[in-house]
Amino acid sequence: MANKTVEKLSPRIFIDEMDAINTKAQKAAINLLSQQGDNRYIVVMDREDEYVEYYTDDKAISLSVFGVGLNEDNNLCIVATVDNQGYGCSEDDFEQDWVETSDLDIPNYANLYRFVADNIDKATTKKEADRLTKKYWDGDDYGKYDSQNFFQCGFAMVKLDGKTGFINEDGEEIVPCKYDDASNFWEGFASVKTKGLWGFVNENGEESIPCKYKVVYDFSGGLARVKTKEGWGFVNKDGEEIVPCKYDNALDFYEGLAKVKSKEGWGFVNKDGEEIIPCKYDDANHCDEGLAMVKSKEGWGFVNKDGEEITPCKYKEAVNFSEGLARVKTKEGWGFVNKNGKEIIPCKYKEAYGFSEGLAGVKTKKGWGFINKDGEEIIPCKYKEVSLFTMPDGLALVRSKEGYGFINKDGEEIIPCKYKDYNILWSGPNLAEVKLNGEWITIDKTGKQVPE
Repeated sequence: MANKTVEKLSPRIFIDEMDAINTKAQKAAINLLSQQGDNRYIVVMDREDEYVEYYTDDKAISLSVFGVGLNEDNNLCIVATVDNQGYGCSEDDFEQDWVETSDLDIPNYANLYRFVADNIDKATTKKEADRLTKKYWDGDDYGKYDSQNFFQCGFAMVKLDGKTGFINEDGEEIVPCKYDDASNFWEGFASVKTKGLWGFVNENGEESIPCKYKVVYDFSGGLARVKTKEGWGFVNKDGEEIVPCKYDNALDFYEGLAKVKSKEGWGFVNKDGEEIIPCKYDDANHCDEGLAMVKSKEGWGFVNKDGEEITPCKYKEAVNFSEGLARVKTKEGWGFVNKNGKEIIPCKYKEAYGFSEGLAGVKTKKGWGFINKDGEEIIPCKYKEVSLFTMPDGLALVRSKEGYGFINKDGEEIIPCKYKDYNILWSGPNLAEVKLNGEWITIDKTGKQVPE
């Protein structure tokens, strides 16, 4: 595994940045649904997003969300079922109705936005959404089957007498209950197991890829990772072994390449099965922005998709490209190389973050600051701690010896560094909780105290 440097964000900064992203996702979901006229509700019978909501004071409830809507008050709401009944929760712990997300202690708006964006073509009226949710909740009668899972990609896994199969949304048994195990459909195929070996069935119930593999993974981009006694490889949806099963290890494709390992080392294959980056490296990381990070005995470097070593393997550490530049480390410190392999920002910093929105946080003996892609110190290295510019209005949290504050990309302290602590950033509309003179207060994004 690649030797990445852990960016030393404090737990609070990390939580704050995640909260800012969550707020953006909430606004994006509301905006997307509000553009649909009267069709402001989405119910997907074969799709659930699982995530934990602390819905009560004493229970953490894992929900499967199968509907998201925007009510008359322009508030997001969900319909969901309780998953973790075996952990002290039951179906009665979550209402079988549309529940506003404001009623949830920790709503995961990133998941909800993904649900909305992925299924916006299914947006419908409240009346139709209510009809679908009633059908969903009333669907607990398994008929002749011993159990039935949720629908996914149009099919539900069912069990009968210890064997597994699949039904469609009309209740028709598409895949007979004859398999020892199975996984849900994905990209038109479901993996099935019989006599200790795995294969795939298609949506017509045909075993199109025979059960002969020791291990299989779901299809991704038209190829599935499989393992025989000879090793790992990849098959296409016709069952052809595009990448022969000969590798000691293999990972899924990313940017058109898959990382594979032979006795000689790590390399990469393309989707035609060609080993375009030879298996000779001690370690490697997936391609990012067209270049893969690799390690030889001499150190870390970068190769392109033709196998050409663009950045020589000479660095003690390296981190994948971000905005066209990658972090690298020598004995002198951290710096940055471009995609031509040129070290355009010298390795002289004690620590460094990746570039985000044109700036990178760097640390010298004097403290943390920010540089641009030309290596110019835009914001002086004088802070004890900095975050990325991911806060509302493009602000970053910083800490000086006087306390916490917020700066913009020009280095101006929009909110002065005078607060000894802070809580959830922007916990309300552009509000933050900060600690001043031993007391917690709420301020707006200009630093002005807001009455409770």
